[in-house]
This record gives sequence, structure tokens and C-alpha cells, in this order.
Amino acid sequence: MNQNNLMQALPIVAAAYGRKFGVQVVVGGNRACTNGHRILIPAISDDPNAKMLAWGYLTHEAAHLRFTDFQAGEGTRAKGPVAKAILGVVEDIRIENAMMHPYPGARITLDALWQWLLAAGMTAPPKDGDRSAAVLVNTLIVMGRHRYRNMPAFAAAANEAERVLRNRFPARFVHQLFGLMAEIPSLRSTAGAAELTERMVALIEADAQEPPPPKPGDDEAAGDQAPGDDEATGDQAPGDDEAAGDQAPGDDEAAGDQAPGDDAATGGQAPGDDAATGDQTPGDDEAAGRDALRAILSAGQGDLPQDLFEEVAQKLNGHTAGRCTPLLPSLEDYQGNQVRGNARLAAVKGESAKLAARLQGLVQAHDLVRTRTVRRGHTVSTRHLHRAAVGDDRIFQRKDTRAAPNTAIHLVLDLSESMERGPDRLALDAAMALALALEPMRGVSCAATAFPGRDKDPSVVTRIKSHGDRVAARAGAFMQEARGGTPMSGALWYAAADLLARPEERKVILTLTDGDPNDWDSAAGMVTRATAAGIEMIGVGIGTSVDRLFPVAVQIASVADLKGELFRIAEQLLLK
Repeated sequence: MNQNNLMQALPIVAAAYGRKFGVQVVVGGNRACTNGHRILIPAISDDPNAKMLAWGYLTHEAAHLRFTDFQAGEGTRAKGPVAKAILGVVEDIRIENAMMHPYPGARITLDALWQWLLAAGMTAPPKDGDRSAAVLVNTLIVMGRHRYRNMPAFAAAANEAERVLRNRFPARFVHQLFGLMAEIPSLRSTAGAAELTERMVALIEADAQEPPPPKPGDDEAAGDQAPGDDEATGDQAPGDDEAAGDQAPGDDEAAGDQAPGDDAATGGQAPGDDAATGDQTPGDDEAAGRDALRAILSAGQGDLPQDLFEEVAQKLNGHTAGRCTPLLPSLEDYQGNQVRGNARLAAVKGESAKLAARLQGLVQAHDLVRTRTVRRGHTVSTRHLHRAAVGDDRIFQRKDTRAAPNTAIHLVLDLSESMERGPDRLALDAAMALALALEPMRGVSCAATAFPGRDKDPSVVTRIKSHGDRVAARAGAFMQEARGGTPMSGALWYAAADLLARPEERKVILTLTDGDPNDWDSAAGMVTRATAAGIEMIGVGIGTSVDRLFPVAVQIASVADLKGELFRIAEQLLLK
């Protein structure tokens, strides 16, 4: 395995998506979901469709976390399942469009998912026999995708949806609905999406009402004309042949080559066919259209299509690799007690200073420019011209330089319950001392992370320091205590994802632990994969040996051991 193979692994790609979109992503468990703060993706099998679903789901849910104000839509969703479904469609289109402005590549990922959903039949245009609520929502989905998410793949589905919509509902309602839909691209917030949704629901409610009965003698019943007014037939008296185009009554051409009684007023269809109002199904007149609108208002959840991303989540859950161990935890920040941290920093500085001095001396000697004399060259060494008089032609000088260290290190600290009452403090002091010693090293970058999370959550790791942080500024974060189990594999995946995003050529994970991980096979597999990809995996056993797990392993019993064991490791890291 090379580094490219590891880069394509699910936890690494998911971490990259999380960094890119600025959201927390967790890989592991057996279900896909989001809790409004982070996105969970199961450890899926190595299947192209599963990965496509995972990346599309992650991108869509990341768009929600970035651009949806979940509280702003609560009032609208509370108005019933139809309002909730309409808001879901409108908001999905809005947030995906918003996501593609700062992240143009998101279009490829999202379009691939939606085209798969269309091809798989998970989203489709409505059918003539569907319930009215499903006709409306599915039309909004496919027409919205085509018109307002600019997806050509949905063109045929959008045309079919429009046909079914026009057949089902009154023409006036369809016309006004399309006018409201045209506002979707201009929406800038969840509140705006909710307001547009409520206007759509209000339109349904208004057009579902029975029209008021005509008043006796109301001229509008005859188009603002009195009964018998010749203008009703085009300024001609009843019976005038011109009313039928200068043809005698009964002439077939008067009805457009139709037999007497064929209802030409409905466009060449049998009486009662409502195509005259927009290609509607036979018998579906204005009254039937209002009935269809009333059916929408009384619809329950079972009358509506299932939320598509709930279906995507279910599909992902069907691709799980059978492992519930978190492979990529999310990161929680932690400031800690800075006063106590400063006191601990002062206590650790003694050993750290000794280590730093030795490392600095080694690095300086390693980086020292060395000048030597050679027989050929472009620069003459004036100090050695006398050699020419005795036949020694080594009078040219050449400078040899060595590159400074170019190494990124991630310290991973085990703070499981077995580390209580001593080993936890030892690990944190050792990490602080080493990070402090490496801090002045040119070409060296160091981060430190503890596991599990402070609430014993195995899907969370705790930030101690990031690359570029000064140890003094983060001293409070080194003041932590042991807790929970030993979910080491997730912490190792997190550190690997962090290092793969770094520019340094050499990448090292240094793990301080007192024993075995919760899931040995998962942790050992991760160590093997990372090692094969060129990440150097080093284990520091605190009071125990970890050489069964790590290819390079040492054991320490006190901070003072840093002078010996960790110095030897640091020397290899910096000078190799």
C-alpha cells in the first residue's frame, strides 16, 4: 500500500470533507445520521456505490450544518406533514446551491448522488394514480431539481411531472404555484424558505375553497354581458351562421371537422374532458381540482413520499462492513485550567530543556554548512593556494549542506481509566516535555490529541494542541484526567488524517499508552496500513511494553526517561 491508497480510505476522505466544509464527521457505528452538530457515517464496505452514497450524503448534510437554521423552520414544520415536506424540498435545493458557491466541486458529488437516486427509482415523477399530496411533493422535487438546481438529467422527469400536475389541479393554481417556485433561487436563508413554504400552503388553502355563489342577475355569469347580448357570440344574433364560421348549423367544419355534438369547446375531446383547462384527466373539472387540493390539506405522513436522505441513510446502513468501532472520531476542543497548566509547565521545563538542548545541538550540527577542498570546481580557496606549489591540486572549495528536518509529528495520548492515578499524568507530562523540546526545532511541527473524549465518548478525541500552537498557550489543555475505555484505532485514524493534510515530507504518529486497545484487530490493522503508507508508527509504553502493536516501541516509567528513550526516538525523527 502506498500513501495514495491510504488517502482513499473512508476515514481519511471523510476527514478531508470535514476539514473542507468546516463540519465534524464521525466514521463508525452502524447507521448514518446527523444530530445538528456532526455527521455520522457507518464503516461501509469497499463498494463504489456505497462510497458514492457516502460522499453525497456527507456533502448534503454538511450543507445543512453550514447553511440551515434549524430553529427558523420549526414553526413551519409544526403546521403539518405537507408543510414539513414542502419546506424540506425547498430547503434542500437552497442549501445545495449555497454549498456550490464556495465549494464548486460539491456539484459533482451531489449530482452523482441525485442521478443515482433517479436511475434507481428512489426519486421519480408522480403518476396519474398517485395521491394528490404525493403528486405535489414529487413534482416539487423533480421540477425543482431540473429548473432551480440546473440538473439536465431531470428534464424528462420534470416534463412528466408537469403533465401530471396540470391534469390533477386547477390551471390557476398550477400557474401561481410555478410563480412561487421561481423564487427558490433567490432564497438566502432558512427563514426565507419557510416563508415561501407557508405561501405555498396558503395558496393551496385559498384555491381549495368553494367559490362564492353568483348573485341573482350578476352579469359576470355571462362574461359581464346581459343574457342575450349578441356580443356573447361575437356580435352576432343567435342563429347567425357566422357564429360557426359562415357555415350552416350542423356543418362539421363548424366544430373543426367534428361530428355534431362533439365538444369542440374542449379541444376535440368528449364532453366533460377537462383538457380545456390544461390537459387534465377526464371528469377532473374545477370542482375536482378543488377536491384534490383539499386532499393535500388533509394528507398524513403516509400520503407523502419518504424523505430521500432518510432513504439514503438506510441504503448506507445496508453497506456497513460489520464493524461498530469508531474509525474516525470527531474533535472536541478543551482549554483546561491555564493556571494549573502553567504550574505544570514550570515543573516539566527542567527535563524538557535538557532534551531540547541535546536535540538543538544535534540539529545544528546536522545542518551545519561544511566546506571542503576538491580538485575541480568554480571557486578557488585562497587559503589553500600554497598547495599548487607542491603539486596538490585540491585548491577549489565546495560547500555541503543538509536539509533541515521536515517532519510533522502527532502525539496520541491514551487517557483510558487504566491510566488513572499516575500513568495519565506521566503521559501528559511526557507529551508536554517532548512538544516543548520540539517547539524551537526548525522544520518540525507537532500536534497532540487525547482519547477518548472527556465524556468517555469513543467517537470523540480531545484536542491538546494543534500544529502551530505554542505549548505555553495550551498548557491548560494538558491538565486532564483518565476516563473511559481505550478506543485507540479511532485516535490513530484521526492522527493519520491530520498528518496526511500536512505539507511536511515525514509524518510520525507517536502514541503513549499503558496497554491494549479496545479493538485489537482494528488498531493493529490501522498501524499496518499507516506503516505501509509511509507514516512512521511509534509506541511509547508507560510501564508496559507495546512492541506487539507498534513496529517501533519503547517503554518509560518516568518523565526522566525522556532523556534516554525519547531522545533516541527524537534523534531518529530529526536526523534520519
